[in-house]
Amino acid sequence: MSSTEAPQEEGRPTSLAAAAEVPSQHPDPANNENSTPYLQQRLQQLKTQSHELSTELTKRLATSRSGQSLLHIGPSLSTLPPDLSSLIDALTPLLGEVQNYESLNRSELERLVGEGQRVQTAIRKREFAIECAEIYSDLVGAEEVLRKDVERRDGGTAHARLDSGDGLFSEEDEELDHATSLERAAYTTLHLLQELQSSSAEVSAVTSTPLKPTQDEGNNSNVLPSLNDATGASSGINGVIMEKSRFLMKLAPRIRRLESDTAKCLVATLESLLVQVRSAGESNVSVSAETQGNLLLMIGHCLRGLALLGKGSHAESAFARVAIMPIIRSRLSMGKLDEGGSRGECAGLFFLLDDIANTVKKMFGPVLRSGEGMFATHGGGMEVDLVTCGVWVPVATALIADPGIKMAIFSPGIANVLQANYSALDTFLSELANSLLSQSASTDREEEKVDREDMELGNFSHLYYRPEIDSEAIERAQRRLYAHSTTADYYKKWNLPIYYQLRFGEFCQRLDKALNRVQRDGWHADVFTGSDSDAKKIKESLGLELPVFFELYDTLLSMWKSTVYLRPLTHRFLRGAVQLVGRMLAFVRSGLNGEIEFGGTEEKKSEAEGSAETAIDIPAYLWNERVDDIAVVAWELTILDTCMTHDYLQAITSTVCPSDEESRKATHNSASEIEEIRDIASSVLMESSTDMYPLVTHSWNKLIVENLTSQCSKPLSAVKGVAATYRMTNRPPPSQPSPFVASILRPLKDFDKTYASRTPPQVGDEWKQKVIEEVSSKYSVAVEELIATVKRTEEALKNRKTRRMMVGGMSDNEKVKLQLFLDQREFKSSVEDVGIKPESIAGIVKLGELTAEAASLFEQTQKK
Repeated sequence: MSSTEAPQEEGRPTSLAAAAEVPSQHPDPANNENSTPYLQQRLQQLKTQSHELSTELTKRLATSRSGQSLLHIGPSLSTLPPDLSSLIDALTPLLGEVQNYESLNRSELERLVGEGQRVQTAIRKREFAIECAEIYSDLVGAEEVLRKDVERRDGGTAHARLDSGDGLFSEEDEELDHATSLERAAYTTLHLLQELQSSSAEVSAVTSTPLKPTQDEGNNSNVLPSLNDATGASSGINGVIMEKSRFLMKLAPRIRRLESDTAKCLVATLESLLVQVRSAGESNVSVSAETQGNLLLMIGHCLRGLALLGKGSHAESAFARVAIMPIIRSRLSMGKLDEGGSRGECAGLFFLLDDIANTVKKMFGPVLRSGEGMFATHGGGMEVDLVTCGVWVPVATALIADPGIKMAIFSPGIANVLQANYSALDTFLSELANSLLSQSASTDREEEKVDREDMELGNFSHLYYRPEIDSEAIERAQRRLYAHSTTADYYKKWNLPIYYQLRFGEFCQRLDKALNRVQRDGWHADVFTGSDSDAKKIKESLGLELPVFFELYDTLLSMWKSTVYLRPLTHRFLRGAVQLVGRMLAFVRSGLNGEIEFGGTEEKKSEAEGSAETAIDIPAYLWNERVDDIAVVAWELTILDTCMTHDYLQAITSTVCPSDEESRKATHNSASEIEEIRDIASSVLMESSTDMYPLVTHSWNKLIVENLTSQCSKPLSAVKGVAATYRMTNRPPPSQPSPFVASILRPLKDFDKTYASRTPPQVGDEWKQKVIEEVSSKYSVAVEELIATVKRTEEALKNRKTRRMMVGGMSDNEKVKLQLFLDQREFKSSVEDVGIKPESIAGIVKLGELTAEAASLFEQTQKK
């Protein structure tokens, strides 16, 4: 619409009734409404307005959803009747017919969909009926198999006839087929149980799903019924499901009874077969390879059937009860436990366990390998674990159940016996999987030879499944042994802390006895209780010299011997080693501090077993005053310090962390764990050895220095006699140093010569430096005092004018000064001989300054 027409549209009426009420805008001047011109003019106005309103209505219908549905009747409202009521009247019959047609079609569609759903329900019902028939048929067939099995066992036809000519069974094929039928019955039982569980789950799903409320027909008028609509057929299908469920519920008691009876029949058959195997092994009756193969097949059927029913524990219990316990009962007794030793020593435990393992392998090795091959998985879990629950559990139970045997093995009260028992059982457990499952190469060759012979005779039993048990499978079986709860309970039976206390008491008693003997007889007392070969080995490999340190190191090594060490007590033995070293260090520390007095024994005789022992009378003394004892002990500590972090650490790690593959398997630790153990042991020993360094440095830098200083200072008392040697004696001027000078550092030189090769590296020459500093300081003080005395005497003689010249024109005082100069030179030379630079010693420098005045006198004597 143009802009010029907009004002007209705004004022235009919006309905025909409003248009009819619009007054005339051009009235006749005469105002005669009944005149012909007026009526014609009025008609023309109404036609114009009607045309405009029709155009406006068409536009509005085109822009609305309801109006667009009417536009298919004609291209525009120009084709419609001008009166809308007449249009409605014309369309009403047509719309009624269309509505009736749709209603008839919908009813027919609903009828067809209903019939289709009933057909679907009937088909599903037929399928369920077939399934129920099959289920019932399977149930009846399985019950018939079990009935025949009961009849066979009651009638005795299932018992084996052992003879060398006719084979193990009189009707082997029937027996094998019967064992196969039992396994099929187990499969059938499992299927029936699964059907019962599935039906229960479906019923639960149906009953737990609420029905959708029915909506009004008017709201669903646009939704057509369909066969794909699950809500329509749900009632019929649900009814069929409920009907099947009711049928299975009626069979549920029979299915549960079938499960129980199948497990009982399988267990009974398995026990019968195991009895036959054990009887054949005990009577040493030769059994053909075909018979043995059929026997293994039947045992395999029974084991798999029980595993299918989730009754693997029943198979394990039957194997333990029928196969293993008779072997254990025939061999385990107190008499055989103590065989080869005194009562209570359990000397025969190792051989008893070895005999049990060999017997089980000989009789039931093929059964164990077959079971391992059938049920072993890489994940570690097993439905039937004959090695762990069938062999190890009954053995461990038998050892624990008998009070006498339990007391003798686990609580003997003697450390050696308990250690031997633990080692025997630990070895048995660590090698059990390999002992039972491994097969020698000779056995493989014999089986290949028998297979070739049987194949030539038309026997193809060698083609039966044979499990291949490799090293990985054996390791998995061994891990299961250690992970079982019985193994944890078995290890709890050992009172290992008490064992450690007994052993540690022995170690402490041995060391205390040695230290008491040393305190009585001195450091060189022969206290070593080991063999001469061990002493020679320790001396040559380590360089130790004192017997008490031999005894200490041999005691430390004995803690890790195979006859003493137990792996669960590694941390305790390591702590015990540190404590023993600490005990020795405490003894040395007390001696260095003067708290322990050596010797002091009186001569006495004691009668013991017909022999007399005489104790040597040694006067009491403090060994920290003997420089030789201090040096020797300090050197032993130095060697022990190095040994603890090297040789002794290697001895520990070789036991705790063995390098060979077989021994490492017995540790039950991975390579990373073993390396971690080695690092921990190294850090502990290194920490304990740090206490030795202060004792060594204290011994050398303090005690030895003080002792040698005291010895070297004794000749210094002769310095005062130099003046008396030349005063008023008319002796010639001195040309040689005084004799006492050479003896000043003689103790130091002798000590250095003796212990030069046994001086700790960390000490170095510092101790000599300190000795010379102390001695030279005292020497310089003595010389200074003597020179001061000479000067006072010289002044006194000058005052009295009694001084006279002696031979050589040198006074007595000058002779004294010259002698001191010569002595200083000799002392300085002695210091150089010891390896110390004189210029680094303050006392020697001071001596040089004090005697420098006599240097000119010495030159005069040299010129003459």
